[in-house]
Amino acid sequence: MVRRKQALARRALPLLLLLLLFLPFPAGGSGPDSAPSSRNAGPDPAERWYVVILGGTPVGYFRESVSGGPAAGFTTESVMVMVINRLGSRVDLSVSSRVVEGPDGRIRRTSSETKASLLTMKSSATVGDGTIEVRSESGGKSYVRNIPFSGELLGPEGLRRRSLSAIRKAGDVLEYQTYTDELEKPVKGKRTCLGREKIKVLGREIEALKTEEFLDGTGAKAIAWLDAGHEAVRQEMPTPFGAAEFVQSTREQAQAAAGGGSLSEEIYARSMIKTAVRLPKARTIERLKARLIRRETGLDWPDLGTPQQKVLARTAKTLDLEMRRPAAPRAVRRPLPASPSDKPYLTANSIVQSDDSALRAETAGILAGETDAWAAALKLRRWVAENMTFDAGIALAPSSELFKDRHGTCLGYATLLAAMVRAAGIPSRVVIGYVYLQGIFGGHAWTEVRVGETWLPLDAAVVSPGVADAARVGIASSSLYEGSGSLTGGAASQLLGQVEILILEYTGEDGKTVVVPEDAKPHTLSGDVYRNPWLGLSLTKPEGFAFGKLDAVWPDATIVEMNGPGGAGASLQEGYFLPWVKPDAAAAAALFRIMGAGKPKRSGVGGRTVWSLAKGDQAAAAVMDGAVYWLLTSRGRSASSVLSDLLRGLSFSK
Repeated sequence: MVRRKQALARRALPLLLLLLLFLPFPAGGSGPDSAPSSRNAGPDPAERWYVVILGGTPVGYFRESVSGGPAAGFTTESVMVMVINRLGSRVDLSVSSRVVEGPDGRIRRTSSETKASLLTMKSSATVGDGTIEVRSESGGKSYVRNIPFSGELLGPEGLRRRSLSAIRKAGDVLEYQTYTDELEKPVKGKRTCLGREKIKVLGREIEALKTEEFLDGTGAKAIAWLDAGHEAVRQEMPTPFGAAEFVQSTREQAQAAAGGGSLSEEIYARSMIKTAVRLPKARTIERLKARLIRRETGLDWPDLGTPQQKVLARTAKTLDLEMRRPAAPRAVRRPLPASPSDKPYLTANSIVQSDDSALRAETAGILAGETDAWAAALKLRRWVAENMTFDAGIALAPSSELFKDRHGTCLGYATLLAAMVRAAGIPSRVVIGYVYLQGIFGGHAWTEVRVGETWLPLDAAVVSPGVADAARVGIASSSLYEGSGSLTGGAASQLLGQVEILILEYTGEDGKTVVVPEDAKPHTLSGDVYRNPWLGLSLTKPEGFAFGKLDAVWPDATIVEMNGPGGAGASLQEGYFLPWVKPDAAAAAALFRIMGAGKPKRSGVGGRTVWSLAKGDQAAAAVMDGAVYWLLTSRGRSASSVLSDLLRGLSFSK
């Protein structure tokens, strides 16, 4: 994959790993009531260390300490550090937090610092009488909001002590309310005792209580094993890349894990859902009907219905959806009239920093003289697509950093576009979900803008002509006014990496609907001919060649690979180009990447324009086909004649 806009899954992975930061690690629980506990009278100030394991690989550590006592109250401090080496890219993630409780175990103050990019993002909360003042900070700017609440908000020590009397045997349940800086809001929790179990901890066997913990807004259930001191000695929680484990260890073992680990290709593949058939010209798909299939059941389906995404049917295991591409809006003059409901989507926050002076100045310059709101949004989309560079090491960054350094994942593209659109006075929000690209659905983020009465998807990373295509499934959207947890918790943690997607039918830009049978095959081979009815093409291999790899998936764009005598080879690949790039320029750029300098020759095949170039033992041709091009390559002593054979053997049914 060579085009920036196609670098989908690598952009998506850091975003999915970010979900680990928003799954709470309970600081204490309950253990067997027959065992002694030094924590009954007051917490032990000694540190507790844990190794963090992802998909069987140690990737970091978690450290926690509790100080204080019943007279003055308690302070719980924790640090989590993870280093993920994923297919050659290093992602550094760290979170430190502090919770101050009164003698009654109720939260008084919290604070946290998250570093998932060059900048550190901070969040703090002060609990008052029925109101929480939340302050978030990034890039030197602070943002304050007040959240009403009722009832009590238990801290880690308050929850531990409450559990001492409430949970003692299998079936015992404790319901409570707490506050987390990760989600930046009060949340209700439920702790259930599943029974007793013997496990090995720090080289010795203990009897532990096995408990299940669920917090609203996280969308995931954690399993924890608790010792006699009512502390978690082991915890497991689901993630898009398999189970994440926190295992109590020595300080030396935990710190050794801080060097990070490498995710295997098998774990990496969990984030990419291979489809039975390939969608033709995916960036112009007008309608898609798909079935989501849970890998594991146990939770209800989140509400995925929107004006452009309709729920057709559901069972405990499956959910049928129909996605439609909205029509481009009629002319709407800037500035747009704003309503009170628009406030979160027009207001700057710690992530979408539309109040950044440099960003606002650039936005004004790009839109100088532009009075139409949709045209303005498209211009800003183009600027972001052309000026951002993919960087797998930037998991989450505020838009001020993204604008300055112009590096990020798909979430960075979406966040920066949302900020610039918002700076132009157009409501915006960020969406997380799946997008189709070259044989897979991968985790992705994009932007939505409201022009007129309709929210319109706009993607600066996987670019469509105009409104974003329907080959995507939206899972959650947020203004990010309430922090990143409002986007990555809940539905996202339930569904990203946890489902399969089956394409049922689709409608292209030509208005024709194609129904995909349950037993659909990606292609057929008949003698020397490869046929792909979904892409509407067939290819006859040259004499003396044998078929090799067929229907590879992103990031490999290969449709057909052929191996010839004497090390000769040939291939057919699928390519996209940005909608504002002229087809001739796109063809020339594709050939240049393979062949280097040279002057392509123009010809035709099947009513389509062909640009070809041959140099020595290499030859290549780009066959233009609307929003895509088909790249034929050959290598070997007869590369030029083999390429001619390939062009004669390529035909189209659409």
